[in-house]
Amino acid sequence: MMRLTTLFSLILLSIAVAVAGPRQYSSNVEGDVNADGDVNIADVNVVIDDILSPQHNSKCDVNQDGDINIADINYLIDLILTGPVKPSAEVGMYMGIIGYNQNLATMGISRLDSTTVDAFNGFVAGMNTQPGRLMYYSVDQALNALNAADYPVNLRNVALITFTEGLDQGSLMMTDKFDTEAEYAASIQSRILNERIYGRSIKAYSVGLLNPTVKDENQFRSNLYSLASDSANVMEVSTMADVDASFNTIADELTTHNMYEDLTLVFPGVGTGTRIRFTLDDVTEETVNDSQVYIEGTFSLKTRSLTDIIYSGMTCNAGDSVAASSVDGMFVSLLFDGVQLDSEEHIEKDKIQEWYWVEDLNAWTLSTEFSASRIPDPETSYYSALVMLVLDCSSVLEENFGELQTAANNFVGRMEHYTEVPEEPEPVIPGLYTVNGVSFQMVEVEGGTFTMGVDNETVYAGDANIDELPAHEVTVSNFSIAETEVTQELWQAVMGTNPSNFSDDPKRPVEWVTWEACQAFISRLNALTGENFRLPTEAEWEFAARGGNKSMGTLYSGSNEINDVAWYFFNCQSGTPDYGTHAVATKGVNELGIYDMCGNVAEWCSDWYGAYPAEPQTDPVGPEMGTRRVYRGGSWYSISRDCRITSRNGDAPNQGSNEVGLRLAL
Repeated sequence: MMRLTTLFSLILLSIAVAVAGPRQYSSNVEGDVNADGDVNIADVNVVIDDILSPQHNSKCDVNQDGDINIADINYLIDLILTGPVKPSAEVGMYMGIIGYNQNLATMGISRLDSTTVDAFNGFVAGMNTQPGRLMYYSVDQALNALNAADYPVNLRNVALITFTEGLDQGSLMMTDKFDTEAEYAASIQSRILNERIYGRSIKAYSVGLLNPTVKDENQFRSNLYSLASDSANVMEVSTMADVDASFNTIADELTTHNMYEDLTLVFPGVGTGTRIRFTLDDVTEETVNDSQVYIEGTFSLKTRSLTDIIYSGMTCNAGDSVAASSVDGMFVSLLFDGVQLDSEEHIEKDKIQEWYWVEDLNAWTLSTEFSASRIPDPETSYYSALVMLVLDCSSVLEENFGELQTAANNFVGRMEHYTEVPEEPEPVIPGLYTVNGVSFQMVEVEGGTFTMGVDNETVYAGDANIDELPAHEVTVSNFSIAETEVTQELWQAVMGTNPSNFSDDPKRPVEWVTWEACQAFISRLNALTGENFRLPTEAEWEFAARGGNKSMGTLYSGSNEINDVAWYFFNCQSGTPDYGTHAVATKGVNELGIYDMCGNVAEWCSDWYGAYPAEPQTDPVGPEMGTRRVYRGGSWYSISRDCRITSRNGDAPNQGSNEVGLRLAL
């Protein structure tokens, strides 16, 4: 009953268009008679049109019983309800070649890659010239071939490229459908404009070599336009070198936007209604409003999704609402599939930044909890393509035929690499170093002036120690400091040993290293890298811990809430799984993107421990001598007071403990 009711409804909906004459359709998806890439009510309407029409189109015989009637409509309804079966094929470039004169030489459509390219080149080399030009007929057969095979469902480009050096001669003898060449040309043009392959239109190009043997130039040009899907795709040339150049131009057009990437963004969840922008073009707080490449949307805490999404400088298949692909504690992962940058470049994940819109400030504010290092590398894929090359092999080309074969093989070579991931050099990431397979990141710190230490009132109130006096002005020059403490795996890679007490995870910071052992480590590291790594000065350490010129004036490095940024005594208690050190970069970052400057392990500095001077200093290096070397930041065993940015401590350079490690400077 439902099927009969549906049929009556569809007939009523279709009566208005029943007077339309029959149309030509083609598709490789079962039941997709209108060739829009899907099977739905529109296809049923087309079959109803055909039933009511005095003329019939074989494409409407979807159940292939030799007749077009209600059974075909019922068959389509079944496909709509169950879903059509789309053919599947290996992703890649699919290609066929037809050479024509008085006969057709055909290289059937197949996947073009390194294993088949020799067969394509061999076919081109084996073509020869003869009299005759079955131009219309050969293009007709090429269109039939395009429709006959199965292709990958991600097919994007469908191209028909015809090279001709003259007029048609003999095509009318190959069929009884047409009385004149004009009728045949019009039919070819209609097929090119109306047929679809998996819903994709055909990009048809015509390359015409005008030579002295062509007497009817108007007909010659008319042919070129009938073989092209757009006037811009008509290329009239005068030499074989121009033919090769035209083929290269076409290859460039076909490889445009053939790449796409799947991008997963990992960021801390926020309150419902928060507007978030992810910029991909390396902007600053001053230029974020001028970003040209970004993903922007509104976060929903309830559904863990980004809604009302705007894409700038790119296209994306994910749509305007993306739900979390996973949630890990405070972090949400969103997958944006099918991303294509308008620039056609690869996504550089290290340029990605997250911004929140703050209504009170009427401005975008950089998220200090977001780190590009959490983002997986974007996955690059390539769309599939289908190309049919139709080549004039008439005897008039005798002298130039070798050049045509060369141009054709050059084109085949370009197409072979259509979906091949290019071998790109490893990206040069500023500040990234790798030693014996272990990588670490240095962060550039712009120099500046700050107040080092604390004031008298803070000490008198009991909130700081007397050795943090006096507060004094310090200017530091540009330098670099490591994103994390030196890990056990890096120490092992350089020194071949691991002295650490908490040694069950190589990502934990190294500890039980004396100041003197750190100097030996740095000396060997410099020999391996050719750099001049060192320990930071105490002033550099405090400036970086404060967040440099981006400092928000927090008590701890990156936050006023110690649990946000530090492993310390009260979240590393004895008798719990959290006892001891933790893998680096598992707490939040500070304003410069630096981890663990408070807690986890304290960090040796280069200075001797001593009293601060009262007068302003520029690039101070501490006292000239002493008995203890400075370490800063507090450790996993420190109370919060000792993890403050300004807190100081020190020990003999030959002493170590499971609370003290190091961080590199440069």
